[in-house]
Amino acid sequence: MDGAGTLHHARQVLLLVGLLTFGSATIAQFATQGVALFLRASDASSGLIGLIYVAAIPYTLRFLWAPLVDKFRLGSEGRYAGWLTWSQAITCLAVLALFVAPPDRAPAAILGLVSIFMIALGTQLTALGGLMAAQLEPVFHPRASSVQGMSSAIAGVFLGAAVLYVLADLGWTFVVAALLSVSLASLAVALVLAPRVDAQVSPVAAAPSMLSHFSIFRKPKARRLFVITFLVNCAIVIPYAAKSILLIDAGFSIANSALYGLVGGSAVGVLAAFLSRPLVEAIGAIRALAGLGTTNVIVMICVGRAAGDAPGAGLTVVSVLFANASVFATFTVSRAAIMSLCAPGREATELTNFVGLETVLYLVIAGIGLALLDDVGFGTVTIAGVVLTSFGVVLTWPYGRETHDETAR
Repeated sequence: MDGAGTLHHARQVLLLVGLLTFGSATIAQFATQGVALFLRASDASSGLIGLIYVAAIPYTLRFLWAPLVDKFRLGSEGRYAGWLTWSQAITCLAVLALFVAPPDRAPAAILGLVSIFMIALGTQLTALGGLMAAQLEPVFHPRASSVQGMSSAIAGVFLGAAVLYVLADLGWTFVVAALLSVSLASLAVALVLAPRVDAQVSPVAAAPSMLSHFSIFRKPKARRLFVITFLVNCAIVIPYAAKSILLIDAGFSIANSALYGLVGGSAVGVLAAFLSRPLVEAIGAIRALAGLGTTNVIVMICVGRAAGDAPGAGLTVVSVLFANASVFATFTVSRAAIMSLCAPGREATELTNFVGLETVLYLVIAGIGLALLDDVGFGTVTIAGVVLTSFGVVLTWPYGRETHDETAR
């Protein structure tokens, strides 16, 4: 494939990544954040809302079936097109089931549907990550990470502004109808675009065996990068994960919570993902992670000390917006760093292992933090996260020097 053909193909891949990420992120953010708003408005406890993150654990366990995505084709075209299509079809069916499971009357059913969402969306993200790593040249990896991060953030803006802010007061049924429209549109994209894009590139190596789940962690650089990327975000896990609770407790309605938490948070997320790409290209992913971690420590120390046990309305909005910006920036930077370490033919497996296990730890921290939030207060939980992030910042410096020396040689 010549230079013009490579660029055209890369643009098609990026278009598919952007559209499918937007659709899946809209549903995933509703499942983990929008549902929490409805539950909290119905006087659900923070412990019950914390179970949403338990229900989301299947999303993080996708590394268990990631080798299947690399090994088997669901259909006649491409390695990943069939997986993208079928996972989106299951998502559509799960959204349809939401019509008969309002959170005020069927919280258990909602938690079950969240699990189904996370299995389907996790599978789709696995296939999408494999497709990106397999079909894009390394020079396009920062761009792909940026597109995925921006699409996810734009989905949050759409969910908050066009769905929850406008429709939440009209009722659960109107919100679900809007989500079903998004899911069906994503299914159409998967059916039309995925086979065309995926069929252009053949597998480059034998698919991995089912015993190769943790192959990425055989590489010392990947193990160290995993620890660094996990720790860098610990300071902002709670304000990001608990924003529905924090905003409702600060006196905001569901509609206004969606405006600040999803629209505002995702808007700054779009900007952060967009700016992260040139930052990585200019100074490298590891130095960018060091800068993000340092910023997390400084900002959250100030917020935690000022907030005490319960932040006011203004401080809640500040912490939520900052947490969203940092999450999307770190997503873009860390994905650009790890994609280059994935072995040919094992892209979906290795990328999913790295991201999935990282998310498991975040969900554990989020669940513990939410369980303690009512008892120990926001400030205490935040400062505990700051301590962990400080360790992560320290670890970036020797890793960054080694990476720089290897590049120079």
